[in-house]
Amino acid sequence: MTSHVRALLLRFNAIAILTIGMFLCAGVDARAESACTSVDTPRCVEKLPTGIDMAYIEVGPADGKPVLLIHGLTDSVRSWSLSMDDLHKIDPSLHIIAVDLRGHGQSSMPDAKACAPDPEKCYRMSDLAADVVAFMKAKGIAKADLAGHSMGSFVVQEIALSHPEMVGHAILVATGAKSVGNAALSDFVLKQTVEGAWKKALEAKGLAFPAGVYELTPLDADPNAMEWIAANWTLDPAAQPAFLKPYTPETAKTRLGTWIGATRGLLAQDNTERLKSMSVPTLVLWATQDSIYLAKDQDEIKASLKEAAAKTGLMFYWKEFGKLPLPASGAQESDVGHNIQWSASETVAKDIDAFLKTGAPTSDLAHSDAAPNISTIIVEPGKAVVDKIEK
Repeated sequence: MTSHVRALLLRFNAIAILTIGMFLCAGVDARAESACTSVDTPRCVEKLPTGIDMAYIEVGPADGKPVLLIHGLTDSVRSWSLSMDDLHKIDPSLHIIAVDLRGHGQSSMPDAKACAPDPEKCYRMSDLAADVVAFMKAKGIAKADLAGHSMGSFVVQEIALSHPEMVGHAILVATGAKSVGNAALSDFVLKQTVEGAWKKALEAKGLAFPAGVYELTPLDADPNAMEWIAANWTLDPAAQPAFLKPYTPETAKTRLGTWIGATRGLLAQDNTERLKSMSVPTLVLWATQDSIYLAKDQDEIKASLKEAAAKTGLMFYWKEFGKLPLPASGAQESDVGHNIQWSASETVAKDIDAFLKTGAPTSDLAHSDAAPNISTIIVEPGKAVVDKIEK
């Protein structure tokens, strides 16, 4: 081989190695980055065969183990944003996705023509679950770990019960076995406000309820609706004020069709019997000042899961946050409450991580400091009440 030919071959090999290296690096970057990682920027959108355009954010490599986070009533991906960041820091290899449910956040509402007369027919927990299942299939996710808060926990229950092969672990935050008869939802949200004061104001304007208000917002019913939302709905004394600041204006933009349909849909849910056949490893997280799903609700879900443990041989876990019980007012005042991941986000993330890796949560107790420092969260290692639910 001549020196000239040898030089050409060496040059070719160098170019080939450089090209392959650049390609591989680009591939790693593509797996590691997403265009939609922040709650404060436009979200990615997946068009679903259910008719919904589902908005979402994600962090972590696309080929990482998938974890889906599902928010509660009138919420959005913001609800999980703190714990999402914390979980990503704990385990950067996870592919963590938070979705906006139908009619929430930046996701589309179901069709008004079909749904406006009876919004709850389009906001059943099975409808919300079908969107998430369709999203998983569209993304090529055969199986994922699912964490849901409040209404989102009932969406997770629905998926785990109807499609157990698609769920690795279920994490239920601020949940119960049922929402039927829930006083906070039926009396405070619906009767007093949505179907009370807001309905009266809208009908006074000549609008049919609910068909004529489906795409309107609380501000169309009450110009001061943001004050009510801030004082009664997005209020959380254990959460940082900076985190809560965007919540009120965002919630005020949630369409009335969603307020009506999702609340009614949630109130129709009773999984007391179905949970007795739960076949997915499940962790329940609850706080002592939860004003929506109360201590009696925890007794009910633990009883259902105990029967499931007897049937399946699985061990389920239930963990408590906070120290102080719900006061006589029935409202969260001085400790961690219904929105656990808003206030104790890091402990929630650590519990999810531990549950996914070991099958059990941490034993760390997260609770509020004494007044007036309620939004300061204190963590005491090994002090939490953790119940093993087994046969």
